[in-house]
Amino acid sequence: MAALSRMLVRPQRALLWGGMLLGLLFAAGLATMLASDFQRRQDVAQRQSRTLAVGSQRLLWLEMRNLERAMQGVGADAAQLFRSVPGQAPELLDQNIAGVLHRHAELDSIVVVDQHGRALTSGVGDLQLPLWVDGQRRGSGSDLYLGPPQRRDGLNWVLPLALQLEQDRWLLVRLHTSELQRIIGGLDIGTRGVVSISDVEGHVLARSPMDGNVVGQRFGLAHREALGSDAVRSLGVETSPVDGVARISAMSTLHQYPLAVYAGLGHREVLAAWWPYVYASVAMFLLYCGLLAGLVWGVGRAARRQHVLAEELRTGHAELLLAHQVGHVCTWHVDEDACQLHWSPLAREIFGVDVDALPLSEFFQRVHREDGVRMQAAFDRAFAGDAVLDEVFRIVLPGGDVRWVSARGRRVMIGDRQRRMIGAMTDISERYLARERADQAERQFRLLFDRNPAPFWVFDPDTLRFLEVNQAAVSQYGYTREEFLAMSILDIRPREGWEEIRGAIAEARIGEVQDAKIRLHQRKDGTVFEVRAHLSRLDFDGRAACLVLAEDVSERLAYERELAYHASHHPQTGLLNTRALAEALDECGEGYTVAFIQLRGLRLISDALGNDIGDAVLQAMATRLGGLGARFGWLAFQPAEDFVFAFSDAHDAQNALDALVQIVSEPVRGQDSLHQFEPSIGVAVHAPGDGLLAAQVVGMAAQAAHSARAEGDVLARFDPSVNARLAERLRLAGRIHNAIDAEFELYFQPICHASDGTPAALEALLRWPQADGSFIPPGDFIQLCEDTGLILALGRWVIRAAAQAQRQLVDAGWADLPIAVNVSAVQFFNSDLVGEFGRAMEEFGLARGALQVELTESSLMRKPAQAMQTMQRLHEQGICVSLDDFGTGFSSMSYLQHLPLDILKIDRSFVADVEINPRNASICRALLSLGHSMGLTIIAEGVETPGQLQWLAAHGCDQVQGYLLGRPAPLKTVIERLDAVEVVL
Repeated sequence: MAALSRMLVRPQRALLWGGMLLGLLFAAGLATMLASDFQRRQDVAQRQSRTLAVGSQRLLWLEMRNLERAMQGVGADAAQLFRSVPGQAPELLDQNIAGVLHRHAELDSIVVVDQHGRALTSGVGDLQLPLWVDGQRRGSGSDLYLGPPQRRDGLNWVLPLALQLEQDRWLLVRLHTSELQRIIGGLDIGTRGVVSISDVEGHVLARSPMDGNVVGQRFGLAHREALGSDAVRSLGVETSPVDGVARISAMSTLHQYPLAVYAGLGHREVLAAWWPYVYASVAMFLLYCGLLAGLVWGVGRAARRQHVLAEELRTGHAELLLAHQVGHVCTWHVDEDACQLHWSPLAREIFGVDVDALPLSEFFQRVHREDGVRMQAAFDRAFAGDAVLDEVFRIVLPGGDVRWVSARGRRVMIGDRQRRMIGAMTDISERYLARERADQAERQFRLLFDRNPAPFWVFDPDTLRFLEVNQAAVSQYGYTREEFLAMSILDIRPREGWEEIRGAIAEARIGEVQDAKIRLHQRKDGTVFEVRAHLSRLDFDGRAACLVLAEDVSERLAYERELAYHASHHPQTGLLNTRALAEALDECGEGYTVAFIQLRGLRLISDALGNDIGDAVLQAMATRLGGLGARFGWLAFQPAEDFVFAFSDAHDAQNALDALVQIVSEPVRGQDSLHQFEPSIGVAVHAPGDGLLAAQVVGMAAQAAHSARAEGDVLARFDPSVNARLAERLRLAGRIHNAIDAEFELYFQPICHASDGTPAALEALLRWPQADGSFIPPGDFIQLCEDTGLILALGRWVIRAAAQAQRQLVDAGWADLPIAVNVSAVQFFNSDLVGEFGRAMEEFGLARGALQVELTESSLMRKPAQAMQTMQRLHEQGICVSLDDFGTGFSSMSYLQHLPLDILKIDRSFVADVEINPRNASICRALLSLGHSMGLTIIAEGVETPGQLQWLAAHGCDQVQGYLLGRPAPLKTVIERLDAVEVVL
């Protein structure tokens, strides 16, 4: 570039550098506009792909959660049938499974298999089951294992799902992948977009648009570490390993299920509307470069000519010749007698000849044929003295080039008789060429202006009147070009936007370049739409003007607003979601109260009566609560049964909560009936400066709602102490699982004959010792174990530990002392209790009668028929059944006499002060009489004084138990005590 600059003359260099600087600014402006539009299109596509991924993942979670619940229900029935009627269980299960498959067409098969995958019921098992039921194929918080996809019938694919029923049984369900395809089908993803569902190993389970050749194939799974967690990732532009298409992608995962949903929009499709702007910008820049090059060349050519003239002057040419050369003018004359045309030396260049004179006839032969006749006639009139010669004509040079020449002349007299025609000729070719180039540039600019697909116009910043518009503006606004030129720019703007446009023009005048802004424009028919207006200054026809490009962005902005609405609102109710509510509360900057509303039974309406009725009831409740939210603050909905109501401290909290309780307590009318819900409302208060986020306050209100439901209250306020107890309860539940095999111990309390005090049996009592020597009371963890289901594992451990202790008693010479084991109602009705006792006795080689079972009266009355069947099976195994805390329940005496019981234990509350309390004495006599009449052994609990022991022995009580006879102790200590008593006896 420096070498080229040195080759140019000074005017060319100045023009070149100025033009290049202006071109760089022009190119930078175009590039900035294109880059901004490019980034915006990619950002919009990225947000859309995230929304598609999150929405599809939510539907997938709902589908898998419902399927898991259904499997748990089938699994519970299967476990119960295998425990109660193992021989008939497969046949009964087949009937149950057939009904489930009939109702759920999305399921291919349901089979109960053993731990090796062999079918225990009708259907095909899966021998690969042991290979894929591992931790990677199960999410956190779910018991469901997802296997690799399998091909069915040579065409269709199914997804195997496994749920462990017991240690050696599994429920195997095969789900048609077409159900997953239905979840992601029908989404607006364009022609090159895709939404797919993959498992943890990268198998494609579903893909939209559907491609049967891809489903079941395994591909490299990007960001695999995100599976098993709640995550939404924007992946940017990635090339699909399936079809090699570049897409703007996002991935969504959940912690419950190891599945990933990928959503991507085609990168080329997203940018399809961007490329025309690129092409137009490149064309405009190339046109500018061409115009600049032509201008530089023309200036350079003129400068070189001036340089030649200067050189001729420096060599001594006359001033007149220099003037003629500068003006491309040569002098000529024609004598009347000679008929020859004489000219000055400059004419040689003009006419392309090397002589100083030329016959007049030969000169006219060189005139262009279209101008020859006219030129000849004009010359004759001038030579005759009738007129002055003033013509413009073309002359053809010997090489064929054409030059434009202006000739002026008149006849003069030389002497008395001789006439001479004298004048001057000017070469005006460059002027004509420059005019043609200007006309061509104007035509090109007009073409670019008129044919541009975006509306353009030029207006006067002083009068605001339109100076020029293109065809796109005419089509967009509905006015004709003539109507536009008679209007001002205020006529296409709503009145409220007039001041804003005047301010924008004022800023443009002082040189402040504005970013493109969104403005409202108005068409001829009165419709208003949104445009992005780009404003710049320019010179138009010799005066200052403004150029405007108006980009219609109405549809795009409407789509972006719709996306933003769906991201912050629940689509069915139109209420805020909890995330949007939390953001609004965090931004309010003042104190507020949050009420978390749980409506038990709201989801049941949809499940029982159908989605249409459920949706109508939900919408009615949302409308009712929405009025409350409009009065006091905000309302959000959290599927499927929870509302969140928040209001600021500016409102009276008690009035708002009273109105809320009244609204949720009233029944809601459905299509043909009224629906009454069981509301539970939790309230939490946020004070400014407490450092809590709104999401934390909502969580505190949710905890209070759970507390209200547990206590049977309608409304409860958040209590930090309750939260601390709940946290402690959760921590304790987390410790129990590991403590079952490592920390729990069995203590044993003797049961003695009332007549002579000799040992008759031992009762196993569960203890949880701590490192500091203290014990966690059973009342603190037994109910927790029942609530969490850990009571089943803990009960199995107690049975085995009691059997092992019985084995030690036998080895120590006390084979005739059975051990009584307490069994909870949950364990009694929800486990294979008979099988667990049988396996424990077989493992340690125990005789019949070595173990006893203690049950409470209230637990037996939950399911009397099942209880009777289980107790009968225990009797068949030689296990005695004892009814603990007898007399404290509300059972029917007539029903109790039919239960296969062996022992009744009188509750300690009746034994207390029995020797001095007539009321307790009469109750104990009645219980002793009742038990003996049924042929049962009677044991009195809580014997702590000799008087109680003497009274019981005197009235025929068979056995006694209490601190008077021995406190609970480890088995080694109990054996030592037994041995010591035997030595004394």
